[in-house]
Amino acid sequence: MKKKVLVLASKIAYQNNRYLLEHLEQNGLDLIVQIVPTYKILKYFALIFSFRLGKSINEWRNKAVIYYEKMHKSPWIYSKRTKFCKKIIKQMKGKIDLIFQFYGMFMPTDDFKNLNIPYVVFLDYTMKLAEKYHPWLPFRSQLKGWYELETSLYKNAVFNFTWSENTRLSLMNNYGVGEDKVIALGRGVPLDRLPNKEKKIEDKTVLFVGIDFERKGGFVLLEAFDKVKKEIKDAKLIIVGPRKEALKIKNAGVVMLGRVIDREELGSLYEKASVFVMPSLCEPFARVFLEAMAYKLPCIGTTTDSIPEIIEDGKTGFLVAPNNSEALAERMCFLLSRPEVMKEMGEAGYVRLKEKYNWNEVAEEIKHNLLITLGDTLK
Repeated sequence: MKKKVLVLASKIAYQNNRYLLEHLEQNGLDLIVQIVPTYKILKYFALIFSFRLGKSINEWRNKAVIYYEKMHKSPWIYSKRTKFCKKIIKQMKGKIDLIFQFYGMFMPTDDFKNLNIPYVVFLDYTMKLAEKYHPWLPFRSQLKGWYELETSLYKNAVFNFTWSENTRLSLMNNYGVGEDKVIALGRGVPLDRLPNKEKKIEDKTVLFVGIDFERKGGFVLLEAFDKVKKEIKDAKLIIVGPRKEALKIKNAGVVMLGRVIDREELGSLYEKASVFVMPSLCEPFARVFLEAMAYKLPCIGTTTDSIPEIIEDGKTGFLVAPNNSEALAERMCFLLSRPEVMKEMGEAGYVRLKEKYNWNEVAEEIKHNLLITLGDTLK
């Protein structure tokens, strides 16, 4: 008989990892998905608390976004989500054999001594890693409380499966989690849904996809692209993600498309682009590079966080230091003036994607480690 696994995830976490859940079910697990609330009412509080006379609507809205992120990552909300999960688990007592949690934004309970159900965490990032980029942090006065909650979550888990080696090391070095409790698995893409068309380099188009424009190095990219335009007159930069009215960009050769929700439209942009660039300052795990690699695009990223684990410098693209517009411009010019190199790197990235980012292999590895630790619980 299949054993039941309670999956705890925010709505976004569930959407981002649904392929993994499909594979886990195919591997013999009976999943019960519980969406953990994000309390959208906080957005209204953020708008109220961030209001200042004399500020434009865009300035107010941008400040509210940062304020919301801080409230969203407060110990109080962390504990509120945890109480929600504890209530759900109590209602399902005797009906589940394992708890599978996505990310570190809550705990399954605040009373681990009386939690008789093993749990694991599938994790992209830690708040300690985010310390390098201050707008992501909770309010400074609340950091200690947040770290204590995070530490309790990771240390009491049977396993912490991480998306990257970068996060695995953070759990051990920043939170004191034992090496035997942390396994870097990566993440996957749905290989059966990958496009497999011959890449044609028809023009000199740079593509950027990312909503959090500043954190993902958008302004560094604009500065670098101005330098590229001086060398390559027909170069074009397409920016997808941030609201047009929020940035009001008027740089030559830059096209702002705002949000692109339609997946076919976004796929068409990847297909027509020549190179993908995202020079992030802070990056949990840049899934967007995997999307670009699926369309055989060479990628340019930074040496920060887990990006060097995704891009093979000099083979599938290039890595540059964060905030280095000179180096970024040089790498873009190098690729845009060499179609044969772009095609070669794009093909290498596509091969790497299929070999390294396989959801089925990730699911198999998760199940394998659970069986070793839990005996016949999941057989």
